[in-house]
Amino acid sequence: MAHTDGARGGGSRIPVGELRPGDHVALLHASDEERAAVLRGFLLGGVAEEHKILYLVHAEGPDGPRELLRECGLAALPGASEGQLQVLRPADLAQPSGELAPAGPRDPAALLGSLRAAAERARGEGYRALRVTGDLCTALCDGRDASRLLRYEALLAEEFDHGGTLAVCQCDARRCDTAALDAFASVHPRSVEVDPLVRTAELVVVRTFDPPGLRIEGVVDTASHRHLRDALQSVASVRGDVRLEMSGVEFLDLAGLRLLMTFARARAARHCTVELTGVPSHLLHVITLIGWDRTPGLRLGAAHAC
Repeated sequence: MAHTDGARGGGSRIPVGELRPGDHVALLHASDEERAAVLRGFLLGGVAEEHKILYLVHAEGPDGPRELLRECGLAALPGASEGQLQVLRPADLAQPSGELAPAGPRDPAALLGSLRAAAERARGEGYRALRVTGDLCTALCDGRDASRLLRYEALLAEEFDHGGTLAVCQCDARRCDTAALDAFASVHPRSVEVDPLVRTAELVVVRTFDPPGLRIEGVVDTASHRHLRDALQSVASVRGDVRLEMSGVEFLDLAGLRLLMTFARARAARHCTVELTGVPSHLLHVITLIGWDRTPGLRLGAAHAC
C-alpha cells in the first residue's frame, strides 16, 4: 500500500518530546529510519521524565534492551536506572499473580489487564508513570479481521483516562493490509512524529521520512535563514529524491527561495530532484515569474490553495 507522510492515525500530530501520561498515539511508519528516530525520542524522554519503559515485541523484535538501543542508534540510555527499560513478549507481561488471564496474550482484555498491573508495579517502584510501545498490529489482526485490534485499542483508550500511562502504538505499513491499516488509524486520534529540527516562535521544520524530506511551516525571513539552511543540510545526504512540504508556509522571502533553489541545484548534481509540494499560490507565482521553475533539480508538485 502506498504510504505518504502526514497526520497518520488521526488528524493531528504530536512531537515525541511532548508526550505526557494519558496520551495514546499512533506511530504508523513505512521506514526503519523513521521508527528508530521516534523511538530514540521516546526512550530518552522516558528517562528524563522518570517513567518506566516497556517495549512489547511480537514474533520478531529486539531480544533485550541492548539490541533495542542499537536499533535506535543509541549506545546507552544516559541516566537510566537499572531495570527502567524492559523488552518483553506479551506472554511475559504477567499479572501480579505471575500469570496471564486464561485467554492468553492475544486476548485484548488479558493484555490490558497485564498492562494495568505493570503500571501499578511501576508506580510502586517509584516511577512517575509507565510508557509502553510496541507493534501488536500483526499479533492482533487475523488476515483482514481487525476486530481484535479494534477491541484492544478501544480498551486501551479507556485505560488512559486516569493519566498514569502513555502508549505509542506502532504499525509497520509495509506489513499490514489495507483493512488493518484503516482499523489502526481509526482508533488513534493523534499520531506521533519526531521532534522538530527547528522550532522558533515563527518557524517549524520537521524531518519527514516517506518520502524523505522536510515539512516547513511558518515564516522564513532574515532571522530564520540560518535555521532553514541547517535543516536543508540535514537531508543533503539523503539518497534519491527529496520532498519539501510547504503548505504551512506563511511567508518566504527571496533569500529563502534562493536557499531552496541552491539546494535543488546541489541535488541535481547528484542526479536527484527536490520536489516542492503544497507551495502557496502566491509563492508559486513568484517562482514562475522569476523563472526559477526551470531550476535544475527542481520539481513543482501540487500547489496549496490560499
